Amino acid sequence: MSETRGRETFLRQFRMLPKSAKTILIGTFCARLASFMIWPFFAVLMARRFGTSIAELGVIFSISAFAAILTSPISGVVADKLNRQAIMLLSTLVIMGLYCVLVLWSSEPVYFAVIIAMSVANGALEPLLRSALGDCAAKDEDRALLFHLRYYLVNIAGALGPLCGVWFASNNSNLAFLAGAIAYAILAACISASVTRTIIATNREEEVPIPRLLKVALTDRLFMTLFVSNFFLVILYAQMDEPLTFFLLFLETANINGIIASINVTNTSVVLIVHLFLMKWLIALEEQKAVLVAFFFLMLGLLVVAFNRAEMMELWLVAIALATLAEIIAMPLFATVVDRMAPVRLRNSYMGLYMLSNAGAAAVPFVAALVIERFGGGPLFLASAMLCLPVAYVSFRLLSATEIKEKVAEEVA
Repeated sequence: MSETRGRETFLRQFRMLPKSAKTILIGTFCARLASFMIWPFFAVLMARRFGTSIAELGVIFSISAFAAILTSPISGVVADKLNRQAIMLLSTLVIMGLYCVLVLWSSEPVYFAVIIAMSVANGALEPLLRSALGDCAAKDEDRALLFHLRYYLVNIAGALGPLCGVWFASNNSNLAFLAGAIAYAILAACISASVTRTIIATNREEEVPIPRLLKVALTDRLFMTLFVSNFFLVILYAQMDEPLTFFLLFLETANINGIIASINVTNTSVVLIVHLFLMKWLIALEEQKAVLVAFFFLMLGLLVVAFNRAEMMELWLVAIALATLAEIIAMPLFATVVDRMAPVRLRNSYMGLYMLSNAGAAAVPFVAALVIERFGGGPLFLASAMLCLPVAYVSFRLLSATEIKEKVAEEVA
């Protein structure tokens, strides 16, 4: 009964959205479904077809990750000065074309080039999709719902995509790339139908030079609070990905493949089920309190990993569930606040600059591997858990101070 009621609430909330928001969300869902269907299996396909080594795969995927992160702020700045819709359509069509290349040509150099080019295009597209969704909000209170619904739909795609991709990967079929091209064609149609151009400056006062933009962002206390908080959150949450796998390998845990599969199922289940029923409460939760709750759950998850000396599978799953609760709370929250507080004329730029905070996770696997090999996983996860305390405290204080300042400004106005 409660599951049905939760599903009805979600569908009712989705139906009540403005048409432009629903269109963007549908297009985003299709694109993410294709990405989750294909990207997790790129490494397997290349290893089987071309004998690509793990080291080569690691290098190419690291390069592609950094390329995407660096492209995001550039895309945001350019979109605020030029035509946002055109940049989004160009990025989408480039990705669609790259998938078509993979359908027609199959060689290791082609795969390498496509992976990097596609990452650059996705890096340019992602912040603009977020800012375009934020533009659909009639009032600030609506932004939280939009970004929570987006987060939920992306995770549904994350659950369904790999299931579809397994079939294509097992059959060594290029049809997955054709499906990817079709998905991005749908996204292009959605962008054309719902995304407006960024307002073009009509006089010099409206133009914002890049040095001034960076100064405005760097001196914006709330933006920098969110940037730093997300930077550390991503680093700490990333301990539950590759570092946890490294720790299981270090412990020579029995049935490691079964544990990893169970961890993924737990993560997806918590997102798709718990988030559905907590969404209304999370939207209403005060921002500074939400940050405290998120870091509290993350700290608990990391502590469970650190002290699971008996290597009980149930405790690994409890740890993942707790960390996933932190992700559910924090990720949509930060995106919502960045979208709300960004100056309208600089919303794309702010979202692009904010995406740079995700770079914190790039070095986590390498550093974690060194620490685990030398000291074991206990000290790594315990230190990560303890780091949650000062980061949560600073984030809470800064968000509280900013909220008071905003309320005073509203009363004066």
